[in-house]
Amino acid sequence: MANDCEKLCSPKGATKRTMETGDMTPPESKKLKLDPSLTNNNKNPVSILNELRIGLKYNFIEQTGPSHAPIFKVAVDVDGQTYYGTGGSKKSAKCKAAEEALKSFIQLPNSTNMAYATGTDATNMDFTSDAFEGTQKKEASTKKVVTKGPVMLLNELYPNVVYECSENEGCAYSRFKITIIVGEDKFFGTGSSKKVAKNAAATAALAKLNFGLKEAYLDGYKKSHVLPEDQERADYFGRIIQEKFASLMSQDPIHAKRKVLAGIVMSHGTNLTDCEIISITTGTKCVSGEHISMNGCSLNDMHAEIVARRCLMNYFYDQLELVAKNHEPSIFTPREDRKGYRLKDGLEFHLYINTAPCGDARIFSPHEDDDGAVDKHPNRSSRGQLRTKIESGEGTIPVKVNASLIQTWDGILQGERLLTMSCSDKICRWNVTGVQGALLSHFIEPVYIKSIILGSLMRESHLQRALFGRIQETIQGLPPPFRLNRPAMFLLTSSESRQPSKAPNFSVIWTAGASRPEIINTNVGKPENGVSRFCKHELMKRFVSLIGRVSSITEVEKNVPVVYAEAKEAVATYKLAKGNLYQAFLKAGLGHWISKPLEQDMFELSEEPH
Repeated sequence: MANDCEKLCSPKGATKRTMETGDMTPPESKKLKLDPSLTNNNKNPVSILNELRIGLKYNFIEQTGPSHAPIFKVAVDVDGQTYYGTGGSKKSAKCKAAEEALKSFIQLPNSTNMAYATGTDATNMDFTSDAFEGTQKKEASTKKVVTKGPVMLLNELYPNVVYECSENEGCAYSRFKITIIVGEDKFFGTGSSKKVAKNAAATAALAKLNFGLKEAYLDGYKKSHVLPEDQERADYFGRIIQEKFASLMSQDPIHAKRKVLAGIVMSHGTNLTDCEIISITTGTKCVSGEHISMNGCSLNDMHAEIVARRCLMNYFYDQLELVAKNHEPSIFTPREDRKGYRLKDGLEFHLYINTAPCGDARIFSPHEDDDGAVDKHPNRSSRGQLRTKIESGEGTIPVKVNASLIQTWDGILQGERLLTMSCSDKICRWNVTGVQGALLSHFIEPVYIKSIILGSLMRESHLQRALFGRIQETIQGLPPPFRLNRPAMFLLTSSESRQPSKAPNFSVIWTAGASRPEIINTNVGKPENGVSRFCKHELMKRFVSLIGRVSSITEVEKNVPVVYAEAKEAVATYKLAKGNLYQAFLKAGLGHWISKPLEQDMFELSEEPH
């Protein structure tokens, strides 16, 4: 395998690393010759520009001319500048606008190298020259633009680039890891094949080294372009979660199998070395209706991102224990009124999911013909609808118009399907109520996710709508400090490829400080022995243990709740924020939020878990 990696990662002209001494061998003088599969790409200017500038938006400006021979005008904003293109169709106008943008910023350090070719001799080709313009017009009707992929372009821009390859046989999604070294900088790419990993690493390198972006903001929160430093952070968070999972499961190949991987990272400012992984989880199933628990001892929803959040809640309890014991510094600091706590300044939480969350964020065709920035069919009735997961299966279905708001215990036991709201819907709720949940809201202010990073299946317009856009016009009356959170959204440079397989009937749950992960049987919502430390019963125990030992926002110590449901209802502001969210869904015509049977939350701690 080492020889295979060396063969792939050492094209002629690129520097090879001498492992024994670390010396750099000078590049060969003759023209680069790479693997033909990496160079024989036929891409139009739009594809090239989209690879170099992720998240661009093309705007249709006008249509002129007679109906039988229309002329379309399209604009694209790149680095704060607007470039226009005209053509006999919107597609050709879009290509022309992309071509104009490419001319403006591709500058090669070596004039004998080419970054973009038209199928003819491209030596000394200059985008801004009249000759290039003439060549393009002459060949546009007979030839597609022949371009170079990120690997070939990187090798021409930086002839002394170093490639290193490693393999992780335990993970089909990121089996290969490519490290690209350019001077003092390192860039990483992973993938199911060496080619995919190498392209991802080269794309990451190009984004930072040669094609830096200027800041451009839309509506005060959504970046119209992904800044290189932000993409680098997102890639780093995704990579350390993948690597930590591989390390945790290195001796357990059976439970290393997964379809969805999620994790939460806490960052301290801009220094990536200070980041801390809070949770790593897998799973795609919900508990079977016959195994729902009346004493809070079964996990209901074991989708990876949902249990990742339960791990975060457990971490918050750990940090409040530090406050109670006056031990090492906690992530929380007292509020100004000395009632309860808030998150310290500079701390942020980032959620990684290797694919789009189930539900509204994933209801689109992965190969639909758009750039992902604009939904071409925003008025379809299915857009934004609340959806429920299928019991013991995968996928979601829309909430029925006449569905009951609350499921009944006896109905479930008699065979009615147990309904669980989709992950898209739950993350949307977190963006209003916070990720801390009701019980922790007695002690701390709401905590919101700063960014959401996907490993695949990201369409910006769909993800934005699902996570906050569908309610931003109808949500109102939120009690401070609750608000509508709008997290930043990123797609990993090393995006995961689809791996058709049967979903495992287990969930892997690991949290910071644990020596090994829990393995949960998703059919019953419990590990092989005992109960999960992240179930309602165990978190309720942690909640009660803090009462009187730390200050509270609600003064819960004056009237200690005994029943789990009563403890949730006692946080008036959280209850109001959640109620306003449900009303926002209704006002938007998106359906009713379906709740679990009331009996599930009526347990007391005196009931021993089993």
